[in-house]
Amino acid sequence: MKLSRIISGIAHPMLMPLYSVFVIFHSGTYLDYSPSQLIRVIYLIVAISTIFLPLSLLPLLKSQNLISDYGIEKSRERFIPLVFVILFYSLGAYLLWKFPIIRPVANIQIAAIISIALIAIISLKWKISIHMAGIGGFLGLLIALSFLFSSSLRVFFVIGILIAGLLAFSRLKLNLHSPLQVYAGFILGFVTIFSSILLF
Repeated sequence: MKLSRIISGIAHPMLMPLYSVFVIFHSGTYLDYSPSQLIRVIYLIVAISTIFLPLSLLPLLKSQNLISDYGIEKSRERFIPLVFVILFYSLGAYLLWKFPIIRPVANIQIAAIISIALIAIISLKWKISIHMAGIGGFLGLLIALSFLFSSSLRVFFVIGILIAGLLAFSRLKLNLHSPLQVYAGFILGFVTIFSSILLF
């Protein structure tokens, strides 16, 4: 049980954008040679817009009884937090768009917004796995980048597959999702991010 929670924490969907940025700057492409100062700024923008701002909102939502717990496990409570997450991601995408040299990072943020919007709509009626959507999107990103830049991301992909398997097991072990919710989350994240990145 404890291991399942650790895995869920390591592969938390809020961390996926940071992991994605790390892959972008270690992808064997021209992006590897981006100025270090620019890379730090990118990490900061992504961290603030995808982690710190969403986390800072949770106490307010809880105090207003819009969520009953910080894990937001109840499907019907997810919509409002996800709408705010979309707004924060949009702010991050807007700032990232100002750096043409790293436009792929901005595109990832926009693709994530599309995925989160779909999850928010689905969550009004059904509890899809956001964790699995996150790791599915990460793997979709890896394959899309391989197509776009003809670079080998095999090591990242193998690690991602292993984490996806462990994460799916963990979500089921914790009784937080049904198998269908786990599979649906993974497929939604993978297809949405993969297709969005290729279209952009």
